[in-house]
Amino acid sequence: MEWGLLILLVVAVGLGFALGRRSLPKDDESPQSLLAPHYIRGLNYFLNDEQDAAIDTFIHALEVNSETLETHLALGNLLRKRGEVSRAIRVHQNLLARPGLPEERSQQVQLELAKDFVKSGLLDRAEVLLQELVETAPYQIKVQCLKYLIEIYRDEKEWLKGIQAINQLSGKRFSKPPEEWRVVQGQFYCELAEQCLARNDYLVCRRHLKSAMGADKSSVRASLIQADLDMKLGHYKDAAKTLRQIPDQDPAFVPEIVPRLSQCYRMSGRPEALKKALEQMLEQHFHPAIVLELSELVYKEQGRDAALVFISAHIDRAPSLSVAEKMLSLQGQAGDEVSIQMASKAVQSINKTRAKYRCTSCGFGGQQLHWLCPGCKSWSTVKPTR
Repeated sequence: MEWGLLILLVVAVGLGFALGRRSLPKDDESPQSLLAPHYIRGLNYFLNDEQDAAIDTFIHALEVNSETLETHLALGNLLRKRGEVSRAIRVHQNLLARPGLPEERSQQVQLELAKDFVKSGLLDRAEVLLQELVETAPYQIKVQCLKYLIEIYRDEKEWLKGIQAINQLSGKRFSKPPEEWRVVQGQFYCELAEQCLARNDYLVCRRHLKSAMGADKSSVRASLIQADLDMKLGHYKDAAKTLRQIPDQDPAFVPEIVPRLSQCYRMSGRPEALKKALEQMLEQHFHPAIVLELSELVYKEQGRDAALVFISAHIDRAPSLSVAEKMLSLQGQAGDEVSIQMASKAVQSINKTRAKYRCTSCGFGGQQLHWLCPGCKSWSTVKPTR
């Protein structure tokens, strides 16, 4: 435990005691003058290195008034940040139990107590406190409460409640939420859409996707779900049209588009149109994933040598492990280049272990696409790596 916390308490309690003594008549026997035993007892614990007992004694000794309230709040915050949440809860509950606490201060303490509950995983208790504050507190505290409620609803997967909470952030009826929260709202609608798609509730799924795009027009996730829905219904032309528009939203997601686009053209009986569509995409949004898919088409149509020529013409613009692996694999098919085959296997091994997705906010990497980063809990920041 850090000594800074105890020093803060020693100074705060000592100052409170000194001020109280100075402001009282000499013959006054009020409770303020009785702080000395608690203060001395706490000092003894402090000097004997009994830190837990010292903290509890000083918390009990420090009177709550306009001068010491901020010290109590700072202490509670410090305890929470250090992971001593049960103590932080006790500090804040002790504050709320004191009579005569102004309403504005009481609301501030309730917010801190709600933060304690969130930190300790008592989300149901935090939700009750925060909902009460949203109804009664001034706008500044209300906004803070709503943000914590949105986090709670995210963790509990209560997407509709989260959407409603985001709508209240604007502070005005019928007005849109702040831009940063519209992205989050779009993701919440996408979560609902995926649930509907999984249980074949296509009508409601489309409704949620429309709302998602209304909240966030650049939502790649909503477009991908829309394409998946059309593919599931056999509307491959509609799905292909949606997929071709996604690179304009975010070209980083080309690797997610190409396999779906290929399936759409094949299932709709237009395999010859696939090559043309990919070539157009390559001109507008050059990406190694498109080079790889086109090389497969060239290989099937014209053979290994033509595929090698195609990759060689583009590898300078697409210096990726996947393209290098494909090129080495084609070169090693002749069977007479053992070293090339070994290099191909080495690159393949490296390519399998690299992070295929990475968060642009915190750097979290993994093999799976997460719309909510497991590291920093940010939405829409995990993207395919090149």
